Amino acid sequence: MMPFPNRDDVAMEQILRACGHDHDFPGQNRLEVTETETDAAGQTVNVNRTACRKCGMVRITRWQAPEPGTGGSFCAVTVHERPEPGDVPGITERALHVTEQELAEFVAARGFPGGVPAGFAPDRRTTAAEEHLDLAIRVRAGQFVLLDRTRSLGDILPVPAYAESAGPIDAVPGAALFWPPVRDGDLPLAVTISPTPPEPVRTYDRIVELSCRFQTGYAVLRELAGRELPLPPLPAGHGDYRLRFHTKPSGCLLQLWNQPRTKPKDLLCPPPDDPG
Repeated sequence: MMPFPNRDDVAMEQILRACGHDHDFPGQNRLEVTETETDAAGQTVNVNRTACRKCGMVRITRWQAPEPGTGGSFCAVTVHERPEPGDVPGITERALHVTEQELAEFVAARGFPGGVPAGFAPDRRTTAAEEHLDLAIRVRAGQFVLLDRTRSLGDILPVPAYAESAGPIDAVPGAALFWPPVRDGDLPLAVTISPTPPEPVRTYDRIVELSCRFQTGYAVLRELAGRELPLPPLPAGHGDYRLRFHTKPSGCLLQLWNQPRTKPKDLLCPPPDDPG
């Protein structure tokens, strides 16, 4: 099912539409290898992946190096790929200026004529203050879960094949599974919920982050043993949030803030010889 749209979705479409086909790709006339792939025949394929500086649209060109003695000619194939919302330049600022009318029209056009449901958390991204919680969560089997209130443990356990992962986090829309460095027992867990990106805390052993979309903007921490710990309403209501998980055996820190979806990131890895 299509996720319920929010202001970030409206802002992305506005930016893409304003750019149209007049993209600003750096190095328009250069074809440099940014990565390589292997095709079905085992041959190396050169890839150039370049993002438009105005809207983030990605131009992907693939080609194989010419065979020796062929005169240097080759065939290149180019396609365009929509960017991740978090990779669209200026999306956060544009979202702040999306009007109620623009949001209502966009929501209706996507098949939700009733508007934003009354049970969703309000969008408070311009007024919300950063909130801090110091919790003790009971870890079982090395896991605990963050859920939108419409979701259940069965949505993330067992972890679906389509889940996105970043080290000790697995996530699907509305549900994230955390793997702290504690197998069983009480874990000190600090939680920061913010309308703007907080700084990572570099005193932890491991720091990773990924995106997760929350359908209602209301979330709970859930222990496998059954206890639920409700969190304050998320600052931008329903939509995409970034989860940054800091871990060490003595305790963990979870930072959440509203940010359009983008790729997972590993900010601080354990040493290569660390079996964890």
